[in-house]
Amino acid sequence: MANPDRASDSKLFNNTRFPLARLGLLLLCTAWLLPGLIGHAPWKGGDSEHFVQLWLLKNGAAAPSAAVTSPLYYWVASATAWLTSSVLRLADGARLASGLFIALALFFVARTARALYGAETAWAAALTLLGCMGLLVRGHEINAATAQLAAAAVMLYGIATLPQGPRSGWALGGGAILMLFAGGVAEAVLFLLLAIVLSALLDTFRTPSARRALTLGVGLALAAGAAWLAYLASQAIPLRQALNLPRWQGEAGLRPAFYLGLLGWYAWPAWPLAAWALYRGRHQWRTPEIALPMGALLGLLALYVFDADPGEEKGLLLLLPLVLLGASGLFTLRRGAAYALLWFGIMLFGFLGLVLWVYWSAHDLGSPSRLAVRLTRLGLTDVGVFRPWALTLGVFATLAWMVFLARIRRSPLRPILVWTAGMTFSWGLLMALFQAPLDHRLSYAGIGSVLAARVPAADCIQADQVRRQQRVLLAYHSGRQLALENAACGWLLLETRRRGAQPAVPPGWVEQWNGARPGDRSDRLYLYARP
Repeated sequence: MANPDRASDSKLFNNTRFPLARLGLLLLCTAWLLPGLIGHAPWKGGDSEHFVQLWLLKNGAAAPSAAVTSPLYYWVASATAWLTSSVLRLADGARLASGLFIALALFFVARTARALYGAETAWAAALTLLGCMGLLVRGHEINAATAQLAAAAVMLYGIATLPQGPRSGWALGGGAILMLFAGGVAEAVLFLLLAIVLSALLDTFRTPSARRALTLGVGLALAAGAAWLAYLASQAIPLRQALNLPRWQGEAGLRPAFYLGLLGWYAWPAWPLAAWALYRGRHQWRTPEIALPMGALLGLLALYVFDADPGEEKGLLLLLPLVLLGASGLFTLRRGAAYALLWFGIMLFGFLGLVLWVYWSAHDLGSPSRLAVRLTRLGLTDVGVFRPWALTLGVFATLAWMVFLARIRRSPLRPILVWTAGMTFSWGLLMALFQAPLDHRLSYAGIGSVLAARVPAADCIQADQVRRQQRVLLAYHSGRQLALENAACGWLLLETRRRGAQPAVPPGWVEQWNGARPGDRSDRLYLYARP
């Protein structure tokens, strides 16, 4: 039996209220993007790692890995940080670049779904991408991989529309150029080869207009690639580094099943919808609707077998083909499957919302007391201090979620719409209730303020035994100069990386302070001054 909401498809997309519905969907996308994008310092993990690269580039330090392999993201992040410097701190302004690239990916994945499966699937693709669990955190941090995600979405759109003529060639070639500057040389080559193979195998791609578009796209990509390599050669940049070959030639053993295992939760709920679409289209393998996303997915999985340093953020591109398939599968779901996804989303995110409110009560009200004690042990500060603004924002997010559930109408989009809205509600509630405590726990802002209070602004701190990432973050937060092996500095900062370890202190220094980030049980910093 078909999806019971299918009958209301034409009503949703063709009635006079559709502009209002479209506005609501745009607001949902905005509500997904904004919370957590600004208002906090760089957090431990990928957010800090990419911020350090941006900081080094901004201050003229050598950062060849970022400047050569993926300059696009840092160019855009520098621009957004500069444009918003009067109202936002550097990290917040730079993080807006991730929001821009996610928005670009949403636009082009929707356009690609529209070209492959029809107008009704455009919003389904965008909502499915936003609903993927792997994108939630990675899309809200300073993350160069979001530039590759956007570039891949542009290239897939170019491939899907090749029969439409030259405009698709510009999209294919332009997307390849973006991918080149985003550090995805191998991915750009893969998608260009996919376009060539599909043009040879699929009847709909064997047209003069498709061949002209393909020639234009490949020509643009090759010309830009040659010009970029020539420029790098003129700067004495090794070809191995320019092509980002260390990613595929690492000395560590390969983990071929990493990304395949990751997709189980990372691409939920796109992959079950995609599996259903593949089952429904099992006799249509030689059509663009199946061949394009499956070719992209299998090609990326085969390429990523050779990834010497696999990680979650690098798997963002795998979401795109699954999202495209999932968008088409959504409209043919059986009644039981549609309602299962719908009610699973309602119960899961309703339960998560309840849990977050219990944790808020423990944090702000001190009740339940055992949970409040546990939060203190985990490094959350100001437990027992009531925050009216957090309560106000949390109540607003919860009421918005409840009103949405009460007013949502039957449509083919309803299961994925409820799921994505639930993801948005949970993330928004988390940021409303706990962004400030998490910021204090996951950033070096607290330690930076200690250094700023103890070290005069005109003095420098010798920090040659502190890792580069921590050194840059502390310099950013404290506003103090952290130098390497500078005998003229009157202050010394040391770091230990094992619990209970003591630093090797040179003679002639007197300890002034020691501490760590709240909840950090291993890394500890020690500040010394000359007597």
